[in-house]
Amino acid sequence: MRYAALLLTGLAIVAVTLAVTVQSGEGETDPRSVTTVAPEPAAKVEPTPTAEATPEVHRAVVPGLAGDWRPERCSANIPDPCLLPITQITVTSADGESSVTLTVEIANRSDQRQRGLMFRESMDELAGMLFVFPNDRSGGFWMRNTLIPLDIAYLGADGTVLEIVHGMPLSLDILTPTQPYRYTLEVNGGWFQRQGLGVGDVVAIPAGVEAR
Repeated sequence: MRYAALLLTGLAIVAVTLAVTVQSGEGETDPRSVTTVAPEPAAKVEPTPTAEATPEVHRAVVPGLAGDWRPERCSANIPDPCLLPITQITVTSADGESSVTLTVEIANRSDQRQRGLMFRESMDELAGMLFVFPNDRSGGFWMRNTLIPLDIAYLGADGTVLEIVHGMPLSLDILTPTQPYRYTLEVNGGWFQRQGLGVGDVVAIPAGVEAR
């Protein structure tokens, strides 16, 4: 009987303990059972997409605005893209019988003229670059860092083609004309011959294009 009484007493103690434990679940939480929950990470703010620096976005201007163009600085030693304003010009034969329209980049700043068509691997047949100088000059051109053959046409102040020289890729020879010029038009090598154009023909210089 004594053992039975002890057994009942033990069972009673267990029951009381269980009751207390269940009650504590609705009150304060045992600190040892607390789980630290990491805060939700802040929402990631994606950068606002910007327009890609493509020629269509940055270079297309009407001729009258070409003089106001402000592109990034051009380097003659680094093959990064150098964005220039683009416009169209017409080359007309001296007799007025034929003409060809070119889409050209305008190099009217000193660093742009020094860069020119360096590092280009190809150029469209009806594309080119028009170099604009503030005054008549006599200095020549060379083909440093230039990978494609070029026709280099030296133009007078009225756009008349005075001379055409042929630049060979990567040549360091100075191609100097025999007379002063105001503009220079660079196109693919042999272009003038293929188009039936040459010395004495006229390049229509766009209005508002001035050297800076």
